[in-house]
Amino acid sequence: MLKTIFNIYAFALFANFAYSRCGWNTIDGNPPSLVGHKGEKAFMPEHTLGSYHMAALEAVDYIETDISISKDGVLVIVHNGWLGQTTNVAELPQFADRKKQYIFNGKYAKINRTEWFVWDFTYAELKTINRIQDTDYAYRPQYFNNDFYILTFDEYLDHIENLSKNLDRQLGVALELKFSEVFNSLFPSDNGRGYEDKVLEVLSKRNYNINQPPPSNPVINNGDLLDHILNIKPSNYTKSSYKPVSFLSFDHETCEYLGKKTKIPVISLNLNSPWMYTPKGLDKIASYSKILSPEKNILLAGPELYFEFNEISYNKTEIESMGGFLEPKELIRESHKRGIELSPFTLYDSRQPSGLLCTRFNDTRFKYCPKNRKEEMFYYFELGCSYITVENIFEAQILRLAFDSKIASKDC
Repeated sequence: MLKTIFNIYAFALFANFAYSRCGWNTIDGNPPSLVGHKGEKAFMPEHTLGSYHMAALEAVDYIETDISISKDGVLVIVHNGWLGQTTNVAELPQFADRKKQYIFNGKYAKINRTEWFVWDFTYAELKTINRIQDTDYAYRPQYFNNDFYILTFDEYLDHIENLSKNLDRQLGVALELKFSEVFNSLFPSDNGRGYEDKVLEVLSKRNYNINQPPPSNPVINNGDLLDHILNIKPSNYTKSSYKPVSFLSFDHETCEYLGKKTKIPVISLNLNSPWMYTPKGLDKIASYSKILSPEKNILLAGPELYFEFNEISYNKTEIESMGGFLEPKELIRESHKRGIELSPFTLYDSRQPSGLLCTRFNDTRFKYCPKNRKEEMFYYFELGCSYITVENIFEAQILRLAFDSKIASKDC
């Protein structure tokens, strides 16, 4: 397996110099950016100094994080808002009584589970809890367990900024505002958007709002992807006048609010909103967000099959009145017409199941079913996605280089 990987890598390196480029199908003609999901969680406990540092060393383009709030109002980095899966809190007797059932039935956020929730801990208490690798994945290294603590949002930004400086590499931050409804109910404010405003305030103090949105990058020349990964600067390189940053949220109202309050790019995450995959739906998205990030099956199986197999109901008459569902290639084309880029999530480590519907259901209506991670990534590359959220960045980099070589070898 390792020999095969390095053979692909060697071919990619050679082909980048040996052939001329045809071009990518992305909106700007550049290779898609890789977004490291929670850093590099394939090898390090997620959302830790280690996972972020490893992602940077693997030359990822953006490092994604999830922002929560502690009991005393500190912005902290915790996925989903609970601690049991990825920390040692269950081993700490002083916090045994903090485990409880929490039910929240909002428009976008729905929780019904028994867990240790971040909003029941002060930040001083959270600092005594250590990160561990998710034990559901036995093949992930467990020897970094308890080496890292829960970070504040400021510590996350400090780390990414220091890595960018020390590695002389522009690293982007992708900030997911998780469970906006929950945090805005727990920490009420006059305008009902205290959670979003709290995040915006931190970014403003750190000058992330300057020169946003960033200018479009020129189409890269032959060999530039390889140079980018190796951090070889072009002769005309000038340091950017902006910090690469974007917001992500599953909450449409949060996306709309951020779209009005800031020029920082907003990424609309989605799992279960059929209206978004219609012409009129795209028109609405374009009014506040220039990046649509659907669950990857929507871009493979198509919206209709995706919602059917996930048992998500919708009003067919309403969908038809909005122009009907757009199949994957149509969705890319119509999105690009509106200036919307596509960013599917999440392409996993090749050691775990892909999570693709077509691998779980035997149905002839599935037009294509990737058999491995190479085929899966190549599909989204060919489709024209501008960003791809990935785990095991090392693999993703090899496959992006290999596909770049495939493009370069075409007879244009």
